[in-house]
Amino acid sequence: MTDSSNYDRFLAAYQGDVPPPWDSGIVPPEVRALVESDTPLEPGRALDVGCGTGMSSVYLALHGWQVTGVDWVQQALERARHRARQADRPADNPRFVRADAGSADFLPDQTPVSLWLDVGCLHSFSPEARQHYAHHAARLVAPGGTLLLYAFAPHERDGQPRGLSPDEVAARFAPAFAVVSVQHGQEVTDPVTASAWYWLRRV
Repeated sequence: MTDSSNYDRFLAAYQGDVPPPWDSGIVPPEVRALVESDTPLEPGRALDVGCGTGMSSVYLALHGWQVTGVDWVQQALERARHRARQADRPADNPRFVRADAGSADFLPDQTPVSLWLDVGCLHSFSPEARQHYAHHAARLVAPGGTLLLYAFAPHERDGQPRGLSPDEVAARFAPAFAVVSVQHGQEVTDPVTASAWYWLRRV
């Protein structure tokens, strides 16, 4: 497992009666733009890494994508499956899998995808786990495919460095990916934390 203390924090968040702050029930506008912009991506296979309760996974599946949602917290996946059933989705799209994108053996049999989506997963990983993650992204995103990543800017949490800078994102995913654009902003659940959306293209 990537980080047992980090896992415990997420597990506790999903075990409570109140949804975690990141579980807003809203599909991020940046994800909606993949489908609803003037130049949408052509639907294909997608990995929603750190899918949580499956909001983006279900949205993409409803718009023609074949989606695999991945999370390491079983309680989150159970809620994601419930969300998909409420949307009258078949059991295999989106499908939800418990796995750790920061481990060495992440999804060894996964078919390559044209979209890798991460709304706030990688930025909490350790350096070693980030290395594994970038390797898996290069392995599983088909040439020409898209990696859409949301991450906090560098900061400290519980005495540990967290977050990602634009320079680290570019270096971490090179040479397999090129950074197409970076959109800086502010985390809506934490007004003191800067964040950014990164659009990368598999070369």
